[in-house]
Amino acid sequence: MLKRHRLLPKSHLKLPGTAPGTLIVPEQAPEPVVTVMAFNRDELTEKVIENPEEIKPFLKKGTIVWVNVDGLGDADLLKKLGEIFGLHTLALEDVLNVHHRPKVEEYDKEIFIITRMACLRNDVLDIEQVSFFLGKNFVVSFQERPGDCLEPVRERIRKGGQRIRFMEADYLAYALLDAIVDGYFPVLEHFSERLNALEDVVVGNPDKQVVEQTHEIKRDLQVLRHGIWPLREALSRLSGDMPLIHDETKLFLRDCYDHVIQIIDILETYRERAAGLTDLYLSSLSNKMNEVMKVLTIIATIFMPLGFIAGLYGMNFDPDVSPLNMPELRWYFGYPFALGLMALFAAGLLIYFWRKGWIGRKN
Repeated sequence: MLKRHRLLPKSHLKLPGTAPGTLIVPEQAPEPVVTVMAFNRDELTEKVIENPEEIKPFLKKGTIVWVNVDGLGDADLLKKLGEIFGLHTLALEDVLNVHHRPKVEEYDKEIFIITRMACLRNDVLDIEQVSFFLGKNFVVSFQERPGDCLEPVRERIRKGGQRIRFMEADYLAYALLDAIVDGYFPVLEHFSERLNALEDVVVGNPDKQVVEQTHEIKRDLQVLRHGIWPLREALSRLSGDMPLIHDETKLFLRDCYDHVIQIIDILETYRERAAGLTDLYLSSLSNKMNEVMKVLTIIATIFMPLGFIAGLYGMNFDPDVSPLNMPELRWYFGYPFALGLMALFAAGLLIYFWRKGWIGRKN
């Protein structure tokens, strides 16, 4: 039985009527690991911190601070980070409610972004919510659990001399979004290979497992669609009139928007292919059944005249009563004649079927 990815929480995290801004930790959420990268064009500091108060010295003029939190198992930590960066409690509540669709919300001093990151864990699709807070000189990101596709961004920051070291925090937010969007392409390549393999199986030797695997792929593609489709609107909004987003960064965001459109087009193509696999399976199954029926029909057709001959000479008419009653019964070559006649009919039918292309040739 294949493992299934986690789609959405079984239920909402808070009961109806709970006060807005209430922070409730998701069940089985891992304890958070907080990593800070503070950098400018000349300096870089990267460390794992235990106390959020350690972040404050990095919030100095001319330094971009990226705080990444892996794990949502500590509501108090989120409250402290919210106090340090001035994050709205409603946005912090959405960080913990990990069933949101991608969106962008603008607050007084920060922009709140929710997206969904797709990856493969042991060839199984895994989707998790990633939340960003973009401020004037900081980006705070929250992930459900450790492990992501953001390592290339970290490497660019570490190398120095990269564009990201000279730009503002909005470019860092773009780089993170772009890495998440580009992370969909390897996942789509995986599904392309699976679809190709299933199409070969369906055409060659269809079986019931093909139907199960096809439905599995269709569900996965639907989940990917839910994760990427709303991001188009979110990126479009980021490219609009927002004070924290500079004009130069908007050019890169539009490129990221193009990548999202490309992913959506690929997804729609794969969904059509997956939907067509069921029809192809039924068609291949019908063709296979037709081949079986053709063979059986040919065999039955060949044996029909043979049965007629055998039945004709199996009639019990006494030749002593009348010379017209089965004269071949007293003939010396009667038995070889009957067998030869059967063989002649069988050979004639086989030659006829072959000339028609029903056997021995591809139609």
